[in-house]
Amino acid sequence: MALTFIIDDEAEKKYLKWLEEHKKVCTQIDVGAIGGKYTFSFTQTSLGCIHVLNCVCGEEANFTEYDQW
Repeated sequence: MALTFIIDDEAEKKYLKWLEEHKKVCTQIDVGAIGGKYTFSFTQTSLGCIHVLNCVCGEEANFTEYDQW
């Protein structure tokens, strides 16, 4: 069984804006030859999907659209 999580254009803009701002203050360098600095987490619940972006520095951004549940 394979699952695919899709983010819409508006959510993508929010992610990219956060990444751009975070790069200005993050003290961690890119991890490894293929990246791995950021982790996208999608947790499906009975109400909706939780979208979280984590950086290896410990910073976390929650992009869940709770008002759309």
